[in-house]
Amino acid sequence: MLLTLNCIVADEPRTGFTKKVMPRLMTQWNGDGTGHATVDLLGDAALPDHAAFTHLLLSGSELSAAERNPRDDELMKCIRGFADAGKPIYGICYGHQMVARALAGDAVCRRAAVPEFGWRTCRQVDNPLFDGVPEIIAIHSHYDEVHDLPDSFQVIASTDDCAVQGFQVQGRPIWGTQFHPEMSHKGGTSMMQGNLRTEPLAPAHYVDELDDPARVDDNLRLFANFFATPPV
Repeated sequence: MLLTLNCIVADEPRTGFTKKVMPRLMTQWNGDGTGHATVDLLGDAALPDHAAFTHLLLSGSELSAAERNPRDDELMKCIRGFADAGKPIYGICYGHQMVARALAGDAVCRRAAVPEFGWRTCRQVDNPLFDGVPEIIAIHSHYDEVHDLPDSFQVIASTDDCAVQGFQVQGRPIWGTQFHPEMSHKGGTSMMQGNLRTEPLAPAHYVDELDDPARVDDNLRLFANFFATPPV
């Protein structure tokens, strides 16, 4: 049973994640979309306990993980519960940053010197999360970053502007990626068009290295690999 925490704040993108992005990812879970629950971080409802779930997926967000937010303690408690139980965790963008904070402390997340926007390739190392994807190209949209992780973490992806584009906790089924592998070409392009209109720093830092839109679908392999990872 997969638990997905939808950390998006704004109504339209939060609904879009649940109704458009999640069904696409669930094709890699079991093909029919059953066996999962998506819970919004927004609101006052308590986050579920890990006991009923095998995997935890955390979305991106407009929230800054470099600042304190009202539900940080509850969110990090949820992450630690899954981690202590040996259950696979995958955090994306804000989720990546919050997993790092929960397991390595607040100091490992900061405002990035250089924000990243657009379709970018990553340098990557051999890692089970990347099996079947020899070169990742995905949409990037972030102002914060993870840095100076302890030795218990392995950095598995990077760019020139972000040294920790991905990590795995050593010997544990816990991953984070700063980039957005969940986004389709259409969805990522729409998100970036919005960023270019509304984010003051986006135009100056926009990069488009995507030579073939079909390559974006290869990123679904990351979810297939994550979902296939059993609890330990």
